[in-house]
Amino acid sequence: MGSKAENYNASKVNSVIGRGTEFEGTIRTNETLRVEGFVKGNIFSEGTLIVGKGGKVDGKIEAVNLLVGGEVYGDFYASNRIEANATGRIYGNIHTKSLIVDESAIFQGTCEMLGREEAKNEKKAAEPEAEAEAEATA
Repeated sequence: MGSKAENYNASKVNSVIGRGTEFEGTIRTNETLRVEGFVKGNIFSEGTLIVGKGGKVDGKIEAVNLLVGGEVYGDFYASNRIEANATGRIYGNIHTKSLIVDESAIFQGTCEMLGREEAKNEKKAAEPEAEAEAEATA
């Protein structure tokens, strides 16, 4: 389990932000992206996002799968799975159907075990209830 982010079949990776590369802005892709450098900004992928050992992402991530071998900071939405291997460091809030965290990985934040859309819909549904409760107690 601990090496999936490192051993993901390279032929399936369509784009790479290589070691020593820094990118600032928003990335949108329909395919698999591997980050070995540093990305400051949001990443929206209709495929898998792999943050390799030594890679860092500081921003919101939306993907089908998120495999973390490096460090990620922000809010993370994966419609299928988020996985942190032994070198993975996740700092932020997770919204996913499935979460796998290696015993040597670090995860600091919150986790909602729902799909991305279900999590968003549940949050929207809870907001009117919270407002009604606040008005009732006032």
